[in-house]
Amino acid sequence: MKNISIDRRNFIIKSALTISSIGIFANQNAFAKERSVALPSAMKASSGGKPTLAFVIFPGITPLDMIGPATILTIGEWLNIEYVWRDLLPVRTELEHISFSPSITFEQLDKVDILCVPGTGNPYALLNELDMLDWIHKVGSKASWVTSVCTGSILLGAAGLLKGYKAATHWSMMDNLSKFGAIPVNKRVVIDRNRITGGGVTAGIDFGLTLLTEIKDEEHAQIAQLALQYNPKPPFNSGTPEFAGKEITNATRQAIFSNVEKQTPGYKEILIKSAKRISDIY
Repeated sequence: MKNISIDRRNFIIKSALTISSIGIFANQNAFAKERSVALPSAMKASSGGKPTLAFVIFPGITPLDMIGPATILTIGEWLNIEYVWRDLLPVRTELEHISFSPSITFEQLDKVDILCVPGTGNPYALLNELDMLDWIHKVGSKASWVTSVCTGSILLGAAGLLKGYKAATHWSMMDNLSKFGAIPVNKRVVIDRNRITGGGVTAGIDFGLTLLTEIKDEEHAQIAQLALQYNPKPPFNSGTPEFAGKEITNATRQAIFSNVEKQTPGYKEILIKSAKRISDIY
């Protein structure tokens, strides 16, 4: 790194030492002590001098959609993070025996700086959760950053927050976005004004690093990347339909929608009804 000041060099060293001595999965305070949070001009620190990020959790959530970015964004203790649902009972994820515990309810939280909606293998099952969609719309309309991972963007769309915005989602459901007035983009992470959307599942890690870069800076994101040793080298190059090929892509798509149809019969009609609702309500 060229022309780096002594203060910034010390900051990086201290941050790295803090991570190694406390553990990367704990809430460290090295970043917060060394530098003030660099917020967009519209963002207000809303809890104890820190901005608030709310992850919406719900039954059937894909754990990695939230765990990836949450792990990145908790390094540094610069955020107040809430996990919000309609009540405080454990919420089952799409993985059997794994549940998340909400920290706050929709009724208790009416303002956040950053809203993030993770995804699920079956977003159609959630399109009738109208209290959740209305809360997302209400809070997201006032948030400085409105974000999602994977099919969470379909839920953002169903909440009326992606009209006219470019957005990413899981490759298998990309065409759903346009039904909500969004502009589908086949990328790992898409930034359009104050909307940041990640593609499918593992793109949540890239999303987390991107959000950290936008709100803090690239050095913070690089430290987080190294702390998590995020340098993926998968054994296969089948992570997108373009590389996986037609046969694997078709088999995967069939498996995904077979599961959706089993869980949510008539999901196509539910999608159409939800798209109509945003034009009527929002």
